[in-house]
Amino acid sequence: MPKKVDHDERRRHIAEAVLRIAGRDGLDAATLRDVAVEAGMSLGAVQYYMRTKDEMLRYVVAYLGEQVTARITAGVDFASVDVRGFLVSMATEMLPLDDRRRAERRTGQAFGARAGAVPELAEALREGQAWLHDRVADLISEAQRTGRAPGDLDPGHESVVFLALVEGLTAEIMLGLRDPDAALAAVRYHVGRLLP
Repeated sequence: MPKKVDHDERRRHIAEAVLRIAGRDGLDAATLRDVAVEAGMSLGAVQYYMRTKDEMLRYVVAYLGEQVTARITAGVDFASVDVRGFLVSMATEMLPLDDRRRAERRTGQAFGARAGAVPELAEALREGQAWLHDRVADLISEAQRTGRAPGDLDPGHESVVFLALVEGLTAEIMLGLRDPDAALAAVRYHVGRLLP
């Protein structure tokens, strides 16, 4: 009996190979041929799932977004979430605190740089950022409704500030200017001032 192939699993396997290469050697090193070697597949098998590098990168952006989102939202009941704890957990998943998250962030930064030349890539990145922005703003609004956040906060602006803080701390960690513990301490400090 022929072996049944899980096509979604194969695509995820290819995406993981791209993330490993991009995290180790940069996104430009993630050619279809090198991804095939990293994934232990033939070039033809990789091209069966993703015909071009741009198609492969679009898939990897979506895959990466799904992975980070799943970790951020794992087990969260948004109706009764502890907003302070959730925002710290969100930052923890987004900051490059270990090899996996460093590879994800390095890859995400490379996608951002490449997005100007690939409109579909830019659109995927915009959608991911909009989702994050909306979740943070919604959580701050919910905290205001339940009296856990000051009523004079502007949730949209506070969302921008929070996500900018995470991006800035990401850059500092990646450059070796701030260690992960200090970055998390800065997040906790900010969230504590935002939601006393």
